[in-house]
Amino acid sequence: MPASAAAEPRRLVAFQKVTLPAGGTKRLGLTIPVQDLTVRRSGATTLVPGGYTFATARSSRAVTAQRTLTLG
Repeated sequence: MPASAAAEPRRLVAFQKVTLPAGGTKRLGLTIPVQDLTVRRSGATTLVPGGYTFATARSSRAVTAQRTLTLG
């Protein structure tokens, strides 16, 4: 979430469990509904413009890759 969202900095918005052999790779596609990226302001949900960082991870403490996209 962008800092200007004044919300939690990280959210779990998509999940897919994948099992790979050692050294294995796999291309994944995840769909993230825009509602999962919104915050509540003045009684309405809003997508705050700014940089959103999307990450893949083995756990909440073991990020394996990340990309930042500008939305809004």
